[in-house]
Amino acid sequence: MPLLTVCGAAIGNAARIELKGGWLAPPILWAAIVGESGTAKTPAFILVMKPVYERQRAALLRHAEAEREHQIELAWYKKNLGQWEKQKESSDGPPRKPDEPQSERLSIVDTTVEAVAPLLAGNPRGLLLARDELSGWFGSFDKYAGGKGGADAAHWLSMFGAGTLTVDRKTGTPRVICVPNAAMCITGGIQPGVLKRALGVEHRESGMAARFLLAFPPRKEKFWSDAEMDPLREARYAKVLNRLYDLPFGTDSEGHRCPRVVGLSPEAKAMFRAFYELNATEQAELCGDLSAAWSKLEEYPGRLALVIHFVRWAADDPTLESRDTVDQASMSAAVQLVEWFKHEARRVYALLSESETERDHRRLVEWIERRGRPVTSHEVQQGCRWLKGSGEAEKALQSLVNAGMGTWLPSPKGQSGQPTRRFKLPSVYGITVSPESDGVP
Repeated sequence: MPLLTVCGAAIGNAARIELKGGWLAPPILWAAIVGESGTAKTPAFILVMKPVYERQRAALLRHAEAEREHQIELAWYKKNLGQWEKQKESSDGPPRKPDEPQSERLSIVDTTVEAVAPLLAGNPRGLLLARDELSGWFGSFDKYAGGKGGADAAHWLSMFGAGTLTVDRKTGTPRVICVPNAAMCITGGIQPGVLKRALGVEHRESGMAARFLLAFPPRKEKFWSDAEMDPLREARYAKVLNRLYDLPFGTDSEGHRCPRVVGLSPEAKAMFRAFYELNATEQAELCGDLSAAWSKLEEYPGRLALVIHFVRWAADDPTLESRDTVDQASMSAAVQLVEWFKHEARRVYALLSESETERDHRRLVEWIERRGRPVTSHEVQQGCRWLKGSGEAEKALQSLVNAGMGTWLPSPKGQSGQPTRRFKLPSVYGITVSPESDGVP
């Protein structure tokens, strides 16, 4: 998910996909990985961001050199301005003050709109908000609840669609900053409990939550591995990403810079239309948060197809026929991704609305799923450290049975000579037990 979002930010305002006449979609993605602390969200995030940080570092070095040259030009300007002021009868106008150099920025961590606006103004491609923990971004709206926080949230919502951003500042020059096509991609991780607190009623009603692609990977046991990322693969990724950042803009009829527009092949358009109609049918049967999510997901195949299309172009995919037309392969991949994100949305929204009992059930079921077989109360008591006290595991498993989420299986006698029963999840949870196996999958 960070990889998709970073590639979308690298394209930014350089391109749009035309889904039909007048419907242009940007490659702006908002994606969050939902996972508890210790689920290895950070290593993946760092790996994806590495070439972004390297390009950013090089840009800042160039800017530092430009700043030094600017100071020299500024000194000459002041000297010439003083001489001009002394020559009161001079017919020449005053010397022109040198423009301050703009730094190329790729990613930011600051979440205040007043800080973001001037950076977007100086970087027409757009920016990437990349935070390992997105809790601070959501929390920034709560700091000004009922006041500035609501205005900031509205500004961020406009950035999802690369809309116009206008900010009135109390201090600084200029006092008003207007950014057309303010494009901002967002990526990061967030813990389930933090997400549940952060996505309050106001964020759901405003559509903030619905704009996010969410993934909630099942927790897995960690095992040591000597496997490392292939340096050649890392280098190829960096090369593709840099080529996306160098993707040239288009130009309008007056020669002004604007996003280049790519169309759909007939096959890709037919596939998007089929998805759109099926998605609309599904949305009509939903309500609340999921209905809102489905309404935003209807455009996501276009956004993702645009990203996939230009990644294939940057990687010199020999099967890509044209840079200016999104084909069936890119749209097919995008539609599959959105269908997967729908599944994840259902899981995450169920998590957000679950009661304490439902949370305990889910946690235990996920632990048993990781075992991949029926389990005894003793195994649960030993493995689930949150079940403290003798007999808690037996009670927890019986609670699942009472809820229809599993059954008890009789097993052969244990070491004590007493029959030891095992708890079995239904096959819907991913475990299938054959009748002959006596409870062992």
